[in-house]
Amino acid sequence: MCLFTKAESLSEFGFSDNKEGIIELLNRLNSNYDLELVNELISKLESTKFDERERATIKLSQIPLLDRKAIISKLDQLSLEQKIRLQRVLKENSNEKFIRMLAAMNQSIIKSKYKGLIKELWKSTDKVASDKYSNLWDLYRDASCITASNDDLDFIKQSILSSNPIIRYSSIPTIKKLIGKDSEIYLLKLINDDEEQIKWAISEALIEFKNPQCLLPLVDLLMCDEDFGLRWRSLEALRNITGQEFGYYAAGNAAERKVPANKWKQWVEQNMKNANLKFDDSSVNNIISLFNGNDLSTWDELPLDGFNVNAVNDGWDVKDQTILTNVGKRSALVTKRSFLNYEFNFEYKMFDRNSDSGIGIFLDEEKKNYLEIQIYPNRSGDIYRIGRAEIKLDDGNALGFSSKKFKNSNELDGQWNKMTIRVNNGQAEILINGEIQNRAFSELKKPTRILLRNEGSRVAFKNLILKNL
Repeated sequence: MCLFTKAESLSEFGFSDNKEGIIELLNRLNSNYDLELVNELISKLESTKFDERERATIKLSQIPLLDRKAIISKLDQLSLEQKIRLQRVLKENSNEKFIRMLAAMNQSIIKSKYKGLIKELWKSTDKVASDKYSNLWDLYRDASCITASNDDLDFIKQSILSSNPIIRYSSIPTIKKLIGKDSEIYLLKLINDDEEQIKWAISEALIEFKNPQCLLPLVDLLMCDEDFGLRWRSLEALRNITGQEFGYYAAGNAAERKVPANKWKQWVEQNMKNANLKFDDSSVNNIISLFNGNDLSTWDELPLDGFNVNAVNDGWDVKDQTILTNVGKRSALVTKRSFLNYEFNFEYKMFDRNSDSGIGIFLDEEKKNYLEIQIYPNRSGDIYRIGRAEIKLDDGNALGFSSKKFKNSNELDGQWNKMTIRVNNGQAEILINGEIQNRAFSELKKPTRILLRNEGSRVAFKNLILKNL
């Protein structure tokens, strides 16, 4: 399901875009469901006054998470006017719209750095605790870090073991930000958490603190079934910290992974306390900026797929810390450095319905054969085989010319979107706005460069950050 559309302003959901609007929304989210108010508004839907009917319709549409089942059950008992208006309300007041509204709320807190909202913010997560929207989890996490202050410390300590996984997930970077290494004793309470994303977040924090117990959740994640990316990142961290190798293959099925995963577990249990662990080699914080915001000195410009071989290199521009394609030109930017296992995060923006670009990975020495990850309205995340690149799909079959992404588009039209590309031992995973959209595999398991495509239309890139895994 598409979680984010072009709406990102609270005003589009009937609330002001300032702190007062966020507080008003949080108060509504955290209040008990007012059945008496709902029934009163429904009765006004057949008022003889048009303005009163309209106001009641709008107010109903703005109530977070209406009891849709109860309303639908009584439709046959209502007048035609009430029924038509309620059907309109139910269409407007959907669960998808509710999730988008929560996303907009968190984005507003992050953007404006509003303080003092963490208690109300975390209480609102009760409405979404059963839904694992990874990007919404991350938005709550980032908003929590922004809005929390030292005055909230006791509350955060008490909430570490909340029954709500979003709160537990958000508490990890929040308390670490407030009290640094002193947070270690509280974070250790989550060492055996059942949620996979929380296991990884705890591991990252404990790796930073050079605590050997970080290995425990990493070993558990070797057998997680749903997130291939978590498996390979956990494996890489275990390898780097311990220097051990037990023939574990992250892309294998559960049966294939079980024996080597058990070997890892036995080694950790027996050696965790006394082994010479190499936290400085864990690569968790090995961050590289691929764009300094001022020029393209970290990139080379090359002809794109044989076009304009002798043309002047003028396909790209830099403005306001953003890389821009020059319209009507075709060329490629290629990193001067090569990378083996990495997580590449960047933001991109398409300006019209024909904006066309892409990211190239597994680039061979000829710089003509590679895997392209499409950037195009509603198709970002599709993959293409460029030249003679040998690529396999998620199901093990060879990639012919192209393969569509897994799910419906979750991009923001005409706005900044985030793409994450994780590559490990020839295995690539592509995420759009936090949602996994494609996977591919290459036997080219050696350091390769990354490529940006300018196909003649207007596209922008910023915040190009790479983390070695």
